[in-house]
Amino acid sequence: MNARVREDMLTVLGTITERIWVPHQVIAEFWRNRQSEELIAYHDRKADAARGTLLASIQKSRKAISDWAKDVHIGDDSDMATPLYEKLNRAEKIFESLMRMLDSQAVKDKVPGIRDTNADPVIIKLELLLDGRVGPPCDERRYSEEIVRAKERADRQIPPGYLDFESGRKSDEEAAGDYLIWRQILDEIQGRTTDVLFVTRDGKDDWWRKSSSKATRLPRVELVDELRDLTGRRLFMVEPSVLMRKVSRVFRLENQVHRNSIVALQYLESSQSGTEGSYRSGGETRYRLAQLPGGRSGDYVETVWTMCQLVDDNPRLATCIEKFMDCFPSITLGPEARRRLMNLVALGLAVVQGERILLTSAGKRFQETRDPELLSRLFMERIEGAFEARSMLRQGAEVSDLKVLLSEHSELDLSATQIDLLLRWMSRLGLLAE
Repeated sequence: MNARVREDMLTVLGTITERIWVPHQVIAEFWRNRQSEELIAYHDRKADAARGTLLASIQKSRKAISDWAKDVHIGDDSDMATPLYEKLNRAEKIFESLMRMLDSQAVKDKVPGIRDTNADPVIIKLELLLDGRVGPPCDERRYSEEIVRAKERADRQIPPGYLDFESGRKSDEEAAGDYLIWRQILDEIQGRTTDVLFVTRDGKDDWWRKSSSKATRLPRVELVDELRDLTGRRLFMVEPSVLMRKVSRVFRLENQVHRNSIVALQYLESSQSGTEGSYRSGGETRYRLAQLPGGRSGDYVETVWTMCQLVDDNPRLATCIEKFMDCFPSITLGPEARRRLMNLVALGLAVVQGERILLTSAGKRFQETRDPELLSRLFMERIEGAFEARSMLRQGAEVSDLKVLLSEHSELDLSATQIDLLLRWMSRLGLLAE
């Protein structure tokens, strides 16, 4: 977030300091994420991406004029070509001015001294705000027990946190993070006489009830019931933008908290969660898919399920590849069979461990249920370009425009073939229909 949003959020938190309590797991995850280069260089990276798009526009413009001059046989005719290039040179100077503005804004938005946590002004202010308001950590034995319990709950899809286990991209300790936060909230509230307002930017479906994009978001019923049954208290949940808006209104902070900060938070929240519960987290790897065996007209859900069956029956990778070619005789080369089998890894349905390939918990669940919604959710979470394509559709783009829009997206590096494949998968999974 930019400097203004940070300051406004600190103002909001300072206003309600007496009401704040933070689970220890939140602090642990804050420090883990705080060290990521993606966070530290966020504003520089975004400015670089925008600058790259501007530079590419200049280069494309010059090439367009040059190609046009050749096509209509103007050549070096100065009466025709010179005025065009003069105007282009003036446009280039405007673009250079825009790039300087981007760099200047990135400098303003970066947290001063962000690489030195002792000098980071945001951390200094948070330490003052949260002094005495952070819960205790679990002792070593209980921590180990809760990791096991988190995994057991995930196997039964008890919220929160089971989606992190299903993704197959995190260790058990990392995947248990959401559950540990929830467990620490339950522990804390048993000694209090208040209800709980949980503020989170995590938009996954194992926290929130599924709803239309225009409906008020509500916590999962299972979470409401668990808190009430254990403590007799009620659970409320909001996203940071809602907290900022309500605190600003109740405490009359309209002159201190800018409305644009609320809008910026709303954009940040919507960019990390879709209507299907898909989300993106900074720094997490996203994958590209290969073509499925069976051609363009095949049943993708059925084909992926068959591939999961092959993996479950043949955990030795070399054997699985051989069985894959037996099952799909149009694939005759081992490397090509392996490439297509790796679709399961890209989707989080399988992992390769040395010479073995194994189903993840999500893969096992899909094998048991053939649930197309599970496959679609994993697709949206993990596949590069899927989130962007859905966002474009929600913003009013036509399906016929997606290929061009995705090819011009500043943060994607997908070839025309990869975009075609992405859109084919999305079409077969029903993800291009709004």
